[in-house]
Amino acid sequence: MTPNWASPDNTAHLFNADCLAALPALPEACADIVVVDPPYGINVNANGDLISRREQALGERPHNPDTDPRPIANDGPSEASTLFWELLPECNRILKPGGVVACCAPGGGPSVIFARWILALADVFDFKQMVVWDKGPIGMGWHYRRSYELVLVAVKRGARCQWNDTSGTVENILRPGAYGICKILPSAEQHPTEKPERLFSLFVKLHTQPGQLVVDPCCGRGASGAAAVKLGRRYIGMEIDDDHYARATTRLAEAFESQALFAAATQTEDGATTNATLFEQNQTPGMA
Repeated sequence: MTPNWASPDNTAHLFNADCLAALPALPEACADIVVVDPPYGINVNANGDLISRREQALGERPHNPDTDPRPIANDGPSEASTLFWELLPECNRILKPGGVVACCAPGGGPSVIFARWILALADVFDFKQMVVWDKGPIGMGWHYRRSYELVLVAVKRGARCQWNDTSGTVENILRPGAYGICKILPSAEQHPTEKPERLFSLFVKLHTQPGQLVVDPCCGRGASGAAAVKLGRRYIGMEIDDDHYARATTRLAEAFESQALFAAATQTEDGATTNATLFEQNQTPGMA
């Protein structure tokens, strides 16, 4: 299987395919980090419409797939569970020893998805940390409003985890606005579970160097890809949904355009480049 889209410099690629079909096309031990926001298995739909979702949950009105959908592929409970368990061995295969998987996950209940995912990760990798992303008040739902999500971090066995921070200040709670990460209330033009670019940027900066490879098996509309491109990393993304894939290609193309404009802006009159580089944009102190 070959990628469906490539960047002008051939450093970024996108597959419009099921990740379980596309991942075997990657060579063993090629990736430095896998960032992934897999379907949680909670049948996300009616994007941002809390009232209709509450009414459906309480049985006050049925779910109507013709009027309520903005579905995510494989987001049913059994589908998502199967996908996650089958995804991990492939992530382990493509990662270099010491490479990291940073996996977005839901927190709380009533289904303790995050607990099952932690145990699954620990079966394949060395589990490193459960990072709490505190998105700030007030979250979705109605009892114990959901104001946080998780990023589960695990390391491929065989080498020490790459860690670029020298400040000693990185916590396992990302407080509201930390590192410029702000929650998103997705619009109709965004993915139903859109994540901020800077959320991905943080983990990419912590665990990779410029030129290293970032892989996202469930890339949605390309937030992780845009983050990788702007940080000077190589990137491979996979997306099964045709519309999300098309939006991701546009987003990555725009990221490359902005990268080229920034590089041009840093040139002096004699054609030399200044000390400022693309890699220094939005850097966290102490990280490459």
